[in-house]
Amino acid sequence: MQEIATESDVMHTESDLVREPRRDSSRSVSEVPGAAVLPVLVFVLNSRHGTSWEHELVNRLRASGICETLVWELAAQHGSCAGSARPSRDDAAPQVRDITAIVDLTGHFGTDCHGDTAEGVWRICDRQGVVLGEEHHGLETIAAGVGIHLHLVASTSAGTTLIDKAGAFACPGERVSMQRLCGFAATLLLSAAREIAVLGTLQPRPAWKPDGKRATLVQRMMWKLRELRNRLLRLLRGCLLVDYWMVGIVDMRLTEAMRSQHLPVRWIGKRRGTQYWADPFGVPGSKDEIYCEEFDLKRNVGRIVRLKLNGSAEPDPPEHVDLGLAGHLSYPYLFPHKGALYCVAESAQSRRCVLNRLDEGGRWAQVAVILDNTEVADPTIFRHQGYFWLAYTDVSLGAFDNLCLCYASDLLGPWHAHPQNPVKIDHQSSRSAGAVIKDGDELLRVAQVCKSGYGQAIAVNRILHCTPTLYREEVIRTVSPERDQLNPHGIHTMSALGDRTLVDGKHSVINYWVLRRRITSRITSRITSRITRAAQRLLCVGIYQHCNDPLLRCVLEV
Repeated sequence: MQEIATESDVMHTESDLVREPRRDSSRSVSEVPGAAVLPVLVFVLNSRHGTSWEHELVNRLRASGICETLVWELAAQHGSCAGSARPSRDDAAPQVRDITAIVDLTGHFGTDCHGDTAEGVWRICDRQGVVLGEEHHGLETIAAGVGIHLHLVASTSAGTTLIDKAGAFACPGERVSMQRLCGFAATLLLSAAREIAVLGTLQPRPAWKPDGKRATLVQRMMWKLRELRNRLLRLLRGCLLVDYWMVGIVDMRLTEAMRSQHLPVRWIGKRRGTQYWADPFGVPGSKDEIYCEEFDLKRNVGRIVRLKLNGSAEPDPPEHVDLGLAGHLSYPYLFPHKGALYCVAESAQSRRCVLNRLDEGGRWAQVAVILDNTEVADPTIFRHQGYFWLAYTDVSLGAFDNLCLCYASDLLGPWHAHPQNPVKIDHQSSRSAGAVIKDGDELLRVAQVCKSGYGQAIAVNRILHCTPTLYREEVIRTVSPERDQLNPHGIHTMSALGDRTLVDGKHSVINYWVLRRRITSRITSRITSRITRAAQRLLCVGIYQHCNDPLLRCVLEV
């Protein structure tokens, strides 16, 4: 987190701005390779006594080196260009270059005041158009249990467009801190500013309009009731249901499967009471070998196993794969390079992302540490434009809702974090779900849809820009498990097995063994807690009875 500047550092009245406009000359254009001129963003705040999150947002943009920032104070007159926040163009000091965009954090600055800006007036709001910081911002989606939704929209002479959006998982009724929302808003603004710095302008965007009118008091009351219902349902589901995953095969190529909204899956193996298989990846060059996660419900930990298909519905017994890593392991992503087979698996508990290579003796050896001291989830390596790329989710930023990148010229490193990280915030299309592949001229990446829970469906993303300075992608379709009779509740991995496609699917069921374990664990925890408190009281009483120090006796009485 950047240090928050004082009001005198951040805020400017109209007269201050005309005499001495604020710009961040300490940052050089060279910090954004390929940028001719840094964009200039003007932030509109209500008054000199802006809130802490507004200061933090401005400071994050200012410290990034991606853009120059100005701050204008909005006077009491709202809703038009006549407000004192906007000095006329003719009166502006010569140091002020053409303004790229005006970022309205108040919701009251006139959206028609875009005449002399390159990219218009920007606002950060929810789907209803409620501006970030207002009382009922995000109330509908959080109450419905579908998370946080932030939209960065631009108003220009051509209309209102959606520049970008962020989404994050949140439980129904969860109190989302302004600091967290500020982080999402900063990611949206930094991504847009970076695109302008690298490409010179924003690429065409879709039109945007609010999802309905502003909510009435009755609607907000209904949302609160829905929130209560969803909280109870989530609590019951967490207590009673267990997600069981199965591995399946689709008789079509991976690119064909990505174009399908629903998949005809042949599931392999049987549903077992205390374990399941998930995260399947086919061995390159093989038509019947699979690496996957085997999760043990008794120990609550996963390991990597190798499955050999034998033409029947039940594969050969699984073989344990030793990657030399401790703790929970999953997502064994496989890829060939220069005649060797490599594997990078999720090992978030060890806080390391390790690259493994299969030697001639059939043993896996660690050859490089890509990331250290980072909780990496679902790491996926691909090649593009002369670089190796690692796409992953940083669990410390959120388990479902962020995409981060590293890149390297050589597979063994050194690896560099992308300066845009996290390059994406969206719980419906960020966390990796399998390989990044070429489909004609398109580069496609599959990701998990975690709208109201983990691994509900798969989003297919088209990568638009992937360079060491800029990353951008868009969702083009969703693959849903809804029509599947055996596993209708989720799908979160797609990978190639020769000319076929591997997937996994889940079915949420009541597992009485797991339910008994949960109840026993909670009862044991409460009993242990009460015994501990009782022992502490007895210890205090014993010390009190044998203590002659008046001060210590007073403390024990309290």
